[in-house]
Amino acid sequence: MIILKYIMIFLVFLISFLIGNLISKKYILRLKELKDFKNALNIIESKIKFTYEPLSEIFIQTSKLLSKNISSIFILASNNMKNFTAEEAWNKALESSTTNLYKEDIENIKNFGKMLGKTDKEGQVNQIELTKTFIEMQIEKAKIEEEKNAKLYKTLGAVVGLAFVIILI
Repeated sequence: MIILKYIMIFLVFLISFLIGNLISKKYILRLKELKDFKNALNIIESKIKFTYEPLSEIFIQTSKLLSKNISSIFILASNNMKNFTAEEAWNKALESSTTNLYKEDIENIKNFGKMLGKTDKEGQVNQIELTKTFIEMQIEKAKIEEEKNAKLYKTLGAVVGLAFVIILI
């Protein structure tokens, strides 16, 4: 009976600790996804400048170099371009994908789609530059948040777990 009690106490601590780590992981993943998205924009910018490939093909090629969440956005956008304009396809892909990005990030990334397929090469490159500038600012904010909150939630999970252990003993 006492062994069962200690096992339960250990499980309560473990679950609390894991919840803290899970919450802290969101901050880490957001930073990674923002960096991944910036890399994707660099690739797309280069391909738009130096190749004459269709946008949907550029998105497919870019998606192969990215993490799963960000890659899925580009794959969905490419598939959506068969039935919608580039801007509509981009917005639908952003809305239907699951990422760790904030709404603020997604709303500003939607701006990237505004000029897709509507302007000449220079207009699209300028829109990419603008979006990259925004993402760089978001990366800086995300770094600060990650440094502050990731450690906080890991520690908080462990402390809450220990508090439950003390209460249960």
